[in-house]
Amino acid sequence: MRKLFLLITILSFSFSHSQITTRTIEVKNGQMDKFIEMAGKKTKKFNNQEGAARFFTYEILTGSDAGKIWRMRAASAENMDNWDSNSEEAQYWMKNVSPYISNGSVNGNYMWNYYGEMSHNVDSKDQNHVMALIYTYKSSGEQDFWRFRERVVSARKAMDPAPKGSMHSVVCSSGCNGNVALILFEYESFSDQQKYNQEMLPKMIEKYNEIYGNDAYEQDGDKVDMALIENGRGRMHLRFIPEASSD
Repeated sequence: MRKLFLLITILSFSFSHSQITTRTIEVKNGQMDKFIEMAGKKTKKFNNQEGAARFFTYEILTGSDAGKIWRMRAASAENMDNWDSNSEEAQYWMKNVSPYISNGSVNGNYMWNYYGEMSHNVDSKDQNHVMALIYTYKSSGEQDFWRFRERVVSARKAMDPAPKGSMHSVVCSSGCNGNVALILFEYESFSDQQKYNQEMLPKMIEKYNEIYGNDAYEQDGDKVDMALIENGRGRMHLRFIPEASSD
């Protein structure tokens, strides 16, 4: 189960009409720079045009898969149906990028839906550091879990000034065991994240309680704890790699 939690990131563009898929790539020792260069050339060549699938590339910074690449694809259903392994795009990847992948190690194929109502999009310039909170919740706890996320969005939107980085919610639609959600926070760096936790998070909690009542944040958080399965909470960090991603 933990292996699939290599997931997601800077979603400051619209995914309302896209199907998101993700996979994890292990790069050969000493070949990361070359992989990024060649993956970038492939992506800029084939995945910047209107109507084409778009790719976004991240380095996993923490957890058992630290040092691997996490690659996200956003495409229409029609684009996915018409994928051809013999296409020029696929052959370009096999010839120019695959040689830098360790023993053909490309793992996982998970499908995700972007939950726009539970997300907060702001200016994401320079926000290339991502923290993903990973939750697996009981079906019976779905209402409590998402009520808390909805209220956090409302509290963030009511803050003045607003947080610099966006917060995104993504829900697994295929390939996961149970109800898996990712809540993704954007920062500039680990130091920027620490600053947010010290300065902005208390203000968000204050705004949450102002809107929903005294101690509402703590009370709703306790309900979320009850909504999760055993060991249903995780965390990981990623670094966005723009040079190997669609523009």
